[in-house]
Amino acid sequence: MNVNENAMTWKQRGRLDRPSHRGHAALLTLVGASLVGAPVSWVMDGLTPSFVVYPLVLLVGLWRHRRGRGTLFFGIAATIFLLVHLPFTWAAITDSGINPGNASAPYNPREWLVTMLAMPLTTATAGFLAWREHRRSGL
Repeated sequence: MNVNENAMTWKQRGRLDRPSHRGHAALLTLVGASLVGAPVSWVMDGLTPSFVVYPLVLLVGLWRHRRGRGTLFFGIAATIFLLVHLPFTWAAITDSGINPGNASAPYNPREWLVTMLAMPLTTATAGFLAWREHRRSGL
C-alpha cells in the first residue's frame, strides 16, 4: 500500500466519525426498520393502503438519499404518516378496543404503537436532525 492509499483510508475513516454520518446511519437504520414493519403490519392487520404507500415513499427516499438528498424527504414523509395515523395511535394509547378505520378489522394496539407511532416519530426526528446537521456542515 502506498502513502496516498493510506491517506485516503484515513480520510474515509475521519468522515465516518463526523456526527452527520452517524445521524445518516441512524436514519437509514430507522428507514430499514420501517420497511420491515410493513410486512409485519400486512400479517397482523391485512394489506392496508398506508402500509403499501409508505414503504414505496421510503424507497423513493432511499433513492433520493443515494443521490445525496433525502433526509428532509424522510422527515416529511414520516411526519405525514404519523399525522394520518393519529386516530389509530390514539385508539392504541387509550386502549379503546376498536379499530378506527373499520370496527370489524383487527385491533392490534402494541403493533400500532410501534409501527404507527414510535417508528415514524423517531424516523421523522432523525430525518429532520440529519437534514439540519447536513445544512450546518455545508455539505
